[in-house]
Amino acid sequence: MTKSRKLQSPHITTASTITTTTTTTTVKQDGIAKKILKTSASSIKTVHAGVRSVLRHVPIKKPPQVVRWDFLGVGLSYMWGKINRKHLPVFMRKPLYQAWINIFKCNQSEIPAPLESYPSLADFFSRPIIEGARPISNEGTVSPVDGRVLACGEIKSDLVEQVKGVTYSISHFLGCDPQTLLKNKDSKLYHCILYLSPGDYHRIHSSEEWSIQNRQHFPGTLFPVNKPFLKLIPSLFALNERIVLTGEWQHGFYSLTAVGAYNVGSISLNFDEETRTNCITRDFRCKNLEYFSWNGVGTHSYDLTYESPIPQERGQEIGQFHLGSTVVLIFEAKDFEFTIKQGDYCKMGSLIGKEKIN
Repeated sequence: MTKSRKLQSPHITTASTITTTTTTTTVKQDGIAKKILKTSASSIKTVHAGVRSVLRHVPIKKPPQVVRWDFLGVGLSYMWGKINRKHLPVFMRKPLYQAWINIFKCNQSEIPAPLESYPSLADFFSRPIIEGARPISNEGTVSPVDGRVLACGEIKSDLVEQVKGVTYSISHFLGCDPQTLLKNKDSKLYHCILYLSPGDYHRIHSSEEWSIQNRQHFPGTLFPVNKPFLKLIPSLFALNERIVLTGEWQHGFYSLTAVGAYNVGSISLNFDEETRTNCITRDFRCKNLEYFSWNGVGTHSYDLTYESPIPQERGQEIGQFHLGSTVVLIFEAKDFEFTIKQGDYCKMGSLIGKEKIN
């Protein structure tokens, strides 16, 4: 019996030693893995910080062409647009659109027609909503879209926030010095940026009673318009393709701009069928599109002055995103007060601000 115990003892000790060794090895491996992940994360953060630092010091007047007209931004957005416009077999429509509704939390009760009645994803995306779903406020300026407020307030210099801590140039965005737009000497300029998420209603409406006199189409790149990119790329709104509508309202200058973005560059206007965005075939005489061009962003646009001003009523539909992005309001007023703030979510037709009555 004693001998038997002596024979068993080495085996027990060896098993215990092996288990301990294995556990120690596993702990060491986990520690090494954690260190590698921590180092990688630290390196990524350092690289991102370096890229942001470089981009902030690159003169926005002379960005390289590779930044303004990139293959991923324009090429893939064009292809995605073509795919979205393809008619789907009827049996595929309802499950596909229902999946979109579930993922992006669309309000299905506002959809006016059966899901299978929309031939393509583009048709479903830019669908109307049931009548009366967006009551229009008569108290002041209303939101032109369903969207989240990225920034709003008075414009006190050429550089204003596109998102907290990062700016864009108004003069590059509009293609002119904004101070020259003022109709009244004692007026100020104001702006409001509204971001549309994939689940939002994507038609654009008039936020005020005004008249549209000019249209400027700025070809450009198509960066994603989300917080990471807005923080990474200064003056992103002045780089992306956009349609600037300018005119007048009761207090002077008024403008509404539809900004394109990655995979969502298609914009159409109800009163202007000639305007085409998100096109792979372009006029390369345009200075913004020349390869290896170092000309300033906002130096060229396709301009049109309408033969007669186009009147718009508050809440009237102006156009639509066929895959949506951002709307920017820039306007003149003597003393305007916003009733919204950064981060708020607005429904089209809801009050966003009004002129103060002294």
